[in-house]
Amino acid sequence: MAAPALERRLPVGHRPRADGVTVLTVYLVALTCIPSRLVFGPLGGAGAPAGVLGLGCLTWWAWSRVQRNEPDTDGFQPVRWAFILMAFAFSASFIAAMTRPISGEEFSGAQLGMVLMAGWGGVLLVAHDGIPTRERLYVLLRRVVAIGGVIAALGIAQFVTGRSLVDAISIPGLSANHTLFGLTQREGFTRPSGMATHPIEYGAVITMILPLALALAFGDRNRSALRRWFPVVVLAASVPLSISRSALLSAVVGSVVILVSWPPAARRIAAAAAAVMVVGVYVTVPGMLGSLLGLFTSIGGDSSALSRTGSYPIAFEFVQKSPLFGRGFSTFLPKYRILDNQFLGLLIEVGIIGLVAFVALIVTALVCVLRAGKRYDDRLARQASQGLAAAVAAGAASFAVFDGLSFPMSAGLFFLMLGLAGASVRLTRREGVPDGAGSSTPV
Repeated sequence: MAAPALERRLPVGHRPRADGVTVLTVYLVALTCIPSRLVFGPLGGAGAPAGVLGLGCLTWWAWSRVQRNEPDTDGFQPVRWAFILMAFAFSASFIAAMTRPISGEEFSGAQLGMVLMAGWGGVLLVAHDGIPTRERLYVLLRRVVAIGGVIAALGIAQFVTGRSLVDAISIPGLSANHTLFGLTQREGFTRPSGMATHPIEYGAVITMILPLALALAFGDRNRSALRRWFPVVVLAASVPLSISRSALLSAVVGSVVILVSWPPAARRIAAAAAAVMVVGVYVTVPGMLGSLLGLFTSIGGDSSALSRTGSYPIAFEFVQKSPLFGRGFSTFLPKYRILDNQFLGLLIEVGIIGLVAFVALIVTALVCVLRAGKRYDDRLARQASQGLAAAVAAGAASFAVFDGLSFPMSAGLFFLMLGLAGASVRLTRREGVPDGAGSSTPV
């Protein structure tokens, strides 16, 4: 995708041209700052503002590829091709669905699923190919973290007040696609959901952003300590308040991926800070620590956990009917069974081929961005790559205990992270950075 050059010193009053970062910032705001229930009414489930922008991104990317006058000099891009292969696999499952007897409700679900995948793909591809320089990539990462801090602060306010605080939001031209669920209770505590559809989705979103916030707080030393660490504090504080096993699991996975890249002294400080946070939760929110421990110690009798384990025999009955291509993406309706496991759901819907393609996309993004980061000596470059890997890992971990692609905010953010991981790899290759040849700033 053609992209403007890096912004240089410009005359007063001159504005730099918009680029992929500008578009993705608008998308990110639409995704996280507009309540998930609000859509363009005539479009139904496909009418979320972020989803419409995603389709616009796909159109822009495709047009730019067709119109470019010069050959692509970025070489083979593994993340881009991994997504394209996944898209073909999901499309094959759609074709398979159309060749079998299918109800009208499943047909509508299959169509919506393909539209959603196109939107996610547009975001991934613009993130991958539309960011012109590494400096602009850092700008977008900082904006992701800043918005994450706002989301977390809203969740904390919801927990403290016991009020939704967003139920009265209305935007001209948008209508509610479903009834507002309101805040829910668990173990006697209010579970925040921010602008998300459900507290579990809220937890998945903040735990994808938390490791990226940690990475920038440690590596982006040109900004003040307050700007770097405030998002970390509110994001970390909001994780236990979600009272979600999936959020706690994802936070641990993302944090471990980040901490292995830090020197031992920094890890010890992080461990001490985590201990202080645990004590703070114990003192300020009586009963919270016991409730969080109970999520794991009493898992054998938990209805949610039993529902997940009880889903396996049912799921494999569906898989046996169409093992390779599945029954069609987004056709296994919630009224059949809520699996709370996205990988198991994909095995049913897109079969072995589609699931392998989806997992391959995740693994490709992880391996490539981690390898790209190791080519730099510069602290910020290495931490940005590590943070993106951690965000992808955290999102993938949440999908093991949560059907994340059924929720717009978690799905949209996950594909954005995949695209940004690919962008980091592409920019490293474009810059021609040999192993260990970044700046001399120690990590």
